[in-house]
Order: sequence, then structure tokens, then C-alpha cells
Amino acid sequence: MKKTLFLLFFLLPLSVFADLQIRVISVHDGDTLTATGVSDSQKYKVRLLGVDTPEVDFYKSTQGDVALKARDVLLKLAPVGSILTLSEDSQVDKHGRVLGRLLRNGKDINIEMLRLGWGAMYFIYPFDKRVVSDYSKASKEAFDNKRGIFSNEFKGTEIPYEFRMRVQNQVGRNVIGDFELKKVLPPEDSANIPVWKRVFFPSFEQAYKNGYN
Repeated sequence: MKKTLFLLFFLLPLSVFADLQIRVISVHDGDTLTATGVSDSQKYKVRLLGVDTPEVDFYKSTQGDVALKARDVLLKLAPVGSILTLSEDSQVDKHGRVLGRLLRNGKDINIEMLRLGWGAMYFIYPFDKRVVSDYSKASKEAFDNKRGIFSNEFKGTEIPYEFRMRVQNQVGRNVIGDFELKKVLPPEDSANIPVWKRVFFPSFEQAYKNGYN
């Protein structure tokens, strides 16, 4: 049944999520929650688009207190029982989760998590350039004002996707682009691009096709 549902999601048009309202039933970490549809009672696991927060539990490894803090912030923005609206550009990712922007009373929760500094910007092509631009500005604001993972309290926090690669003893497979300068670098050179400007492409060829060099 789960496999059938997973395949059905991929066959549905993106507009199926337009104005879909969901009710939060639990929050796993700062970028993942579980909800049920208000109208259809379907259960959804939702991953916040464009946001990557510290890991509470990843292959039995954790980023500790900073991950719990990020989870608690999302809980305040999207409390259990609250009703959220999924953005119409939401889609299903390779893990079967709904990947999208969450709106509550007109506020974009995803961008708020970045503005408060509780995650790194995280977009893998294809992405909406306008959304990336807005999220990049929010992330830079957090960095400049030393909020969340960029604060003195959590100085040195490992960027979540780098933490995941280290735990798995891997190097990222996606190349990394500088959204502002339109430069692209191999994964091992990610430190040369500020976290608020990083976007990811599956290959150099794909990046070149999109104007990166």
C-alpha cells in the first residue's frame, strides 16, 4: 500500500497540493514534520523546502542541543494541532516526503526558520530563482546578526548536509553553485561559497546550462 501511494504521488500534478491544508501531528526536527490532511485525512510526512536544519537523529548520530533547539523553534512556528497550507509548488521527493513551503496565517515558515538562523539554505536544482533569492537574503540576515546556528553559542556548528556526509563517510555528489556570482565548484570546495549563497546541481553540465561557470 505504501509503495502504491508513493507511485501515485509521482503521477499527480503539482497543482494537487495547491491550497492543501494540513494539521500538524508531530515535529521530528527543524525541517521535518508529520501532518494529516484537513479534508482528506491522508497522512503526510513533510520536508521544508530550501531549509536544512541540524540533525536530531541521523543513522544514530546527532548534532545535539542545536538540533533540539531548531526542532523547538519549528514547534513554536508550527505547533501540534495547528493548520498549515502547503505551497502549490510542493512535490514528492525521492524519500516519499512532501517537499514544499509551509504557510501559517500567511507567513512562510520555511523562510522564517532561515531568518532566525536555525538552518542552512538548501536547494537542489531545479529550483525557483525568486524563492532562492528571498531565502538567500533571509539566511544572510541570520548570519550577519549571528542568530541560531550562526550565534556565538553554537559557533562551529557543522552544516547539516556536511554532517550527514561525514557520518556516512562520503563526499557530496552534487556540485555547488554560488547563487550570486554564478560560479560552480566541486563538493570538496564548498567552504569557498558562503552558506547563504549555496545551491546544488547534480552535475557541472547542468550548472553550465543554467549560466554557471
